[in-house]
Amino acid sequence: MYGMINRAIEDLVVATDGRETWDEILDKADINVGEFNDCESYDDALTFKLVAAASEVTGQSSDSILHAFGRHWILYTGREGWGAVFDSAGNNFIDFIRGLDAMHSRVQLAMPHLKMPSFSVIPTEIDGQFTIGYRSDREGFSPMVVGLLTGLAEQFNERWDIEQTGWRSENGFDSFTVRDVSIDCAQERAISAG
Repeated sequence: MYGMINRAIEDLVVATDGRETWDEILDKADINVGEFNDCESYDDALTFKLVAAASEVTGQSSDSILHAFGRHWILYTGREGWGAVFDSAGNNFIDFIRGLDAMHSRVQLAMPHLKMPSFSVIPTEIDGQFTIGYRSDREGFSPMVVGLLTGLAEQFNERWDIEQTGWRSENGFDSFTVRDVSIDCAQERAISAG
């Protein structure tokens, strides 16, 4: 993982629980770094140690922490100078996800050793529902993906119900069903009015 990920975890913890909690997490994880360098590569195990220590210190599950981090990541990267790159990926939730692989290719030009995940959007037979495929060399990040998707929906002021419905262990990749909640609301209003 690039240091930017670990710095974003720090940013989330400090924003929600304070600097003392972050220092306690570093102690618990036995990590002694002054500051994470955005462009330096760190072993993935270090990130998982941070998540495990954060879980122990805060009493939240690792999945909850990864979910909160995924949601926070959207806000953090926008503040840290990546907003323009995000803006080029799409104008709504689904188009943005469709544009993620192209955006990741542009980011990889700046950080060539970065291992980027791949996303795909598959329409379903149900109006306003899609399946999102997530492929990555890294395991254990599906709760973070749910948080990312949640944060993206919020960024676009859209309401989506997001649920993991497929697992890497079964299919070789994780998949998530996303359902446009606004369509359900419009249908309920139409039924009520009718």
